[in-house]
Amino acid sequence: MQISVKERLESIINNLDQLPSIPEVVGKVINMVNDPNVDFRMVAQEISRDQAITTNLLKLCNSAYFSKGKEITTLDRAIVTLGIKEVKDAVMVVATKAVLNRAILGYDLARGMLWEHDLAVAVMSKNIAMMKKDRAIADLVFTGGIIHDVGKTVLALFVQSAFKEILAKVESSGVSFQQAEREVMGYDHQEVGERILAKWKFPQVLKDIVRYHHEPDNAPEEQRKIVSYVHVANSVCLMAGVGIGSDGLYHELSEKAIKRIGITDEELNQLYSDIPDVLRQVKGLS
Repeated sequence: MQISVKERLESIINNLDQLPSIPEVVGKVINMVNDPNVDFRMVAQEISRDQAITTNLLKLCNSAYFSKGKEITTLDRAIVTLGIKEVKDAVMVVATKAVLNRAILGYDLARGMLWEHDLAVAVMSKNIAMMKKDRAIADLVFTGGIIHDVGKTVLALFVQSAFKEILAKVESSGVSFQQAEREVMGYDHQEVGERILAKWKFPQVLKDIVRYHHEPDNAPEEQRKIVSYVHVANSVCLMAGVGIGSDGLYHELSEKAIKRIGITDEELNQLYSDIPDVLRQVKGLS
């Protein structure tokens, strides 16, 4: 890999204006929802500042995935009916679609494939948290699931030109795909994703999910369990062929992550069996 390519990638990553953007309201809402004392009316007021998000949010809240059977016509009603965390989840889906629902050519992902994968990981992460009765973090891992691969949107072009070199390093050295990305290009998609979330002013826990979703055992100790939920969901989806891309076969499921969450062999097998249902839920989101 020529040094000029590394320098070009470095320039993009260090220039905030060149990284993907989402409406500022999204980061504010996420941080507000993390405050246990937040007034839901303040959250509704913040969301209402962005008319496009508000319109699409109300539409999504009446979709098959979020609907509780009652028509939702206002933000206040959405929060009262669905709950503040569910509304935050819906905000994430609405706000990130433009960034993630695109072709990611370097990873051999046609338009829609990354978006379907990210939504599937989000739904499965939340399902696993609910299965393990870890309800308090269910919305958090849902959010992390949606954005875990956002770094691929920046690295795609560079991976496309360097893929043969990356793959050769994986096969000759036995390193992971993300390690080969780092060695060839100076960064992997996890690190780039973390930079993007810093630009978006997202909480540290979400930056940790994105930074370590392939390497949960390297995450800060206090976040390893949360990261492990998204890691397991991502691994299961890749193994099931959902958004597998050119790199999907080169990522491994961490046994430590499985044990950390407490997933049994029977539960793991059930997760694979649940993939068709997860994809049905994804259709209700996309």
